Amino acid sequence: MNPLFHTLYLESTRNCNFACPNCSSGSNKKDEIEEDLSFSVIVERILKPAKELGTNNIDFSGGEFLLRKDSFDILAKANELGFSIGILSNGSTLDEQTLNKIEKILGRNVIISLGINSFDNENIESRQSSKEYFLKVLNRLERHHFTVNVSVTMGSFNCETFHQTLKNINNLHLPFNRVPYSPRNSSNRKWMFNKEIMKKYLHPALREYYKGFVSYVPFFLNTKDYIKYSVQVSEMLKVPTNPSVGCWVGSFYAINPKGDVAPCPLVSDHVSGGNVLTEELYDILYKSELFTKIVERSNLEGKCGKCKFRFTCGGCRVYSYYLTGNIFASDPTCFIDDLSTNELKELEIKTAKNFKNYCRMVHFGKTKNKD
Repeated sequence: MNPLFHTLYLESTRNCNFACPNCSSGSNKKDEIEEDLSFSVIVERILKPAKELGTNNIDFSGGEFLLRKDSFDILAKANELGFSIGILSNGSTLDEQTLNKIEKILGRNVIISLGINSFDNENIESRQSSKEYFLKVLNRLERHHFTVNVSVTMGSFNCETFHQTLKNINNLHLPFNRVPYSPRNSSNRKWMFNKEIMKKYLHPALREYYKGFVSYVPFFLNTKDYIKYSVQVSEMLKVPTNPSVGCWVGSFYAINPKGDVAPCPLVSDHVSGGNVLTEELYDILYKSELFTKIVERSNLEGKCGKCKFRFTCGGCRVYSYYLTGNIFASDPTCFIDDLSTNELKELEIKTAKNFKNYCRMVHFGKTKNKD
């Protein structure tokens, strides 16, 4: 079974050749970017300790990770250590020469993640790129036979086109990962969504296109159905990790360019359990007050702590933090209290059916027909 903290999101640089207006990592604030951690620090304080404690997957991000002069050395070392590797990119560095080099170093042990927030004007407002640019890079990656997934930021700014965006991605036969917009390094809170937007726009789209999920967001999956269809043994239930569903806190963790370790990349620079430059990674994840508390979902407060779906959902710790100031608070975007008994039951049945098919996709590499 997959352990806790099976995936590391490593933000190894804030340097970027784009300047997206509300960049999560703060890469648009060029005069505030710190010096990158060195290759030796990344290997000795992050990669090796991560592998020793059971982390199997690593996603390299930025900034634009491939702008690091030692990025290929880092990829080679991660591959040598046995990680499954992901690279998040804005696409600008993925020219033919770079792709050939990545293929030479990693073979097929890589998933490349591209971002698009809408196939309409909202994408240009939120990213320094267009749908034409996205499709051009995608075609180049497909010519090289790289596995690709798509990161889609969802917020109030693109809620009305979100369904169509997922439909377009589905038509391209690509998996996707939804990323809630957060004001991590931006003062713009207008793009955050509320429970009304979640109920009206976002959740219906996510229910329909669950097969594309990199991370399945159930809300209404009960523990009994999770155990029935997943391969996680019930004796080891703390957070769902095989497959990971709902809030990924406990499944993944994030390290920012300063070496701070956060339970989610979207709260990096705000919330930290410790720093790898001064503390051992194992101690941060398994002994710090933040991490030992947050993986016990009985410690969640308000309705999230009492909810029948708390194990499989967990609420969004990111929105809890940014909207209340408390990462353990109830998820303000949850609309469960607005549902009738019959509505909730229907969603629970639908979610269980979706999850059954999702597990088929995850464990057999393809999605079978619905029952």
